[in-house]
Amino acid sequence: MAILITSAAESAAFRLERILCKADVIFADQQPLPLLSGRLFLQIPSPDSGTFTHEILKICMDYGVNEIYPLKDGEIRELSNARQLFEEYGIKLMIPPSE
Repeated sequence: MAILITSAAESAAFRLERILCKADVIFADQQPLPLLSGRLFLQIPSPDSGTFTHEILKICMDYGVNEIYPLKDGEIRELSNARQLFEEYGIKLMIPPSE
């Protein structure tokens, strides 16, 4: 199974990839991303978009993603609101607990 890391234009996404040591990582961001050999980059809508949650779920279903690591506040907020939907499909939202 794959994992999805958002905010791929930020260095934090690649630090997280190294920490997790997972083989099947998909990166996503709102802005166009470079093509790098051996890595899959997908463009996603803004969390303010009405289609954000649907597009993330579609990516998860299409690519066999079972864990999502959202890194931006807006993404965390929107995905947290849809946590139950993702859990129904066996997809874990790896969101840090709020303080």
